[in-house]
Amino acid sequence: ETVARRVDKAVDWVLSDVQASAEQKQKVSAIARQTITDLAPLRDKHRAARQSAVNLMAAPTIDRAAIESLRAEQMQMADQASRRVSQALADVADVLTPEQRVKLKERLDKRMAGRRWS
Repeated sequence: ETVARRVDKAVDWVLSDVQASAEQKQKVSAIARQTITDLAPLRDKHRAARQSAVNLMAAPTIDRAAIESLRAEQMQMADQASRRVSQALADVADVLTPEQRVKLKERLDKRMAGRRWS
């Protein structure tokens, strides 16, 4: 519930500058909420993997095979997450008009220009 409210607020804030309709905002919020729901298990797995890495490094004997296996699992999860985010981006792009996508890009460009490591 809290996540849904945060997503809705963020979508409203981001899409208000591109004059998105209420229907578009609702569709984008649904896409974002579903994406977050889909990615949540990967987040939990990543946290567990981080703890496994710490445990592997603290072991009396370094198990290179276990470290490699953990690395491979993490790469697979990163690929899965990347695919899901790419799908969400394409779904959002389908909801917005080409003009709105250009305005959104301009807004994001301005925001990123102010970042030190952009």
